[in-house]
Amino acid sequence: MKWLLKVLGIQNSVERKKKKLAALRQKAFEAQRNGDLRLAGKYLSEAEMLETEIIDDAKVNDENR
Repeated sequence: MKWLLKVLGIQNSVERKKKKLAALRQKAFEAQRNGDLRLAGKYLSEAEMLETEIIDDAKVNDENR
């Protein structure tokens, strides 16, 4: 069943959050490279909050199985 969801491009909430996390980290990297440390810090703090959400969701999913 997982392969069908993958083929159709359907993602669960954790996968969507991981994708958003990667995008935030990339934006933070680019902002830091351009010298905008304030913006980089903003992106990194958002990424950190998203990481904790991912960890919490993973724990809930493991408990439900």
